[in-house]
Amino acid sequence: MKSSGTTTHLGLLIIILLFGVITDSSGQLPDSIIKATQDANAKELSNYFNGKIELVLPQKSGVFSESQAKLVLDDFFKHNPIKSFKIIHQGKRENSAFAIGKYQSTNSVYRFYFLTKNKEDKTYIHQLRIEKEDD
Repeated sequence: MKSSGTTTHLGLLIIILLFGVITDSSGQLPDSIIKATQDANAKELSNYFNGKIELVLPQKSGVFSESQAKLVLDDFFKHNPIKSFKIIHQGKRENSAFAIGKYQSTNSVYRFYFLTKNKEDKTYIHQLRIEKEDD
């Protein structure tokens, strides 16, 4: 459905604009989160989940506990084995940051959208959106 995709992309653009496009070393996604994604390691990635995390995946969406989100993400990684992952854009505003990454699996290419917040000098993932790129 084209209008749904357009609405989603418009919504993401608004989020990006709201969080600004200022990037510097303090606004970058921690290397450990990038590495966990590159390794398709849901267990390691779950160490950065907020108590409740919003996951939006092609097959499943909702607000999940850390343990539930780990299982959902682990299932995604199993069905979409990684070939490569790299961050293509980052930004920050006050104690919040976002990052957009390109995840190439053996099956398809996906965009990962991370929304993080810092609390007590630790970065927590509050939202992770995974969208399949159009062919």
